Amino acid sequence: MPALPAFISLNQRRHEVLPSKSLQTSLIRCFDTNKGASAKSEANAKPNNRYFDRDTIADAAARIAPAVANVYSQQGRVLAGEIGSGTVIHEDGYILTCAHVVFNTKNAIYSADGEVSVCLQDVEKSIVGRVVDKDLVGQVVDAYVDLDIAIIKIEKPPSPLSAAKVGSSSKLRPGDWAIAMGCPLSLQHTVTLGIISGVHRTSHDLSRGGMMEYLQTDCAINLGNSGGPLCNVDGEVVGVNVETVKPVKASGVSFAVPVDFISAIIKPFQNFQRDIQPDFGWIMWNICENNFEALKQSYHKFPNAIDVGVFVLKVIKGSPADRAGIQTGDVVVELNGKPVRNIKEMMDAMGERSGAPVQVLVERARDGMDASVPLTITFQEKGVARS
Repeated sequence: MPALPAFISLNQRRHEVLPSKSLQTSLIRCFDTNKGASAKSEANAKPNNRYFDRDTIADAAARIAPAVANVYSQQGRVLAGEIGSGTVIHEDGYILTCAHVVFNTKNAIYSADGEVSVCLQDVEKSIVGRVVDKDLVGQVVDAYVDLDIAIIKIEKPPSPLSAAKVGSSSKLRPGDWAIAMGCPLSLQHTVTLGIISGVHRTSHDLSRGGMMEYLQTDCAINLGNSGGPLCNVDGEVVGVNVETVKPVKASGVSFAVPVDFISAIIKPFQNFQRDIQPDFGWIMWNICENNFEALKQSYHKFPNAIDVGVFVLKVIKGSPADRAGIQTGDVVVELNGKPVRNIKEMMDAMGERSGAPVQVLVERARDGMDASVPLTITFQEKGVARS
């Protein structure tokens, strides 16, 4: 074999020449400094497990790739939301994505009753279930508009899907590696690499309304990445990419919802001890100054004396919320005995539910008068058909 090219050392006093193999190894792998990872001793040096090698990113991407999906909501020939991405978080076909991907979150009236199409990265599982243009079909079963988070349920997958492992975002630090997965421009299995640029970014920091919290990264996140996973080097989901938060005329500034911020939504799909379906079956929206008048005009059951709470935009037929008696137009004001003024307080009141019944107090207009209605949500066992 021909001799390897040499590189001049940056140490101008010594003017030593390092073989390219040594230089490449020193760039790719980090060694225990006590061993002196020089050109002569690197063969005996001990790798430091705190660092990654040339396969780390590819291995992490490969672990989660089967759980990454291309998602879009369509009514007839018209897109109801946007083309986006999602992550399988439960083997029965539950997929985590962004709310704006599956319906227009700017409208006061929820109208996207069309089916959600899902194309999985796992080719073998992309052809199961009821097929429309080779895509799986599902529907939104839970959505929290102000968090921009939604859960999709694929209709009866005949075999368990590959679910992603959910990690934790609370210990992330600026400078930690981050991997964004998704389908920008519908280009499936796209991987981009970056770092965590900032943690605990708030809606106020971004001059946006609400009480959201974000991870800032420099991963390339483009149209179609929304709803896809942000991962660590172990291939665990630590965030949900949100393309719409990207500031105008900014480069290398992207954002993701940290998984710990929405743990009350995600963890039930990971921690349920019984064989049950953990979705509520509702679409929720905070009551605020911007939508208060529109909601009062559009929903005849909207209570007259309520100006805070969580509004029920839609209840999925046959869902736990529907069976409990929750109706479109209700306002949730209490959950498990705790007052609820917004979705963030609802998440806090949910805690890490494990399938136990959830006590809900709603306000609704009845015969021109406001009525407080206590309800109990119980969760459906698998194998029990929905109406």
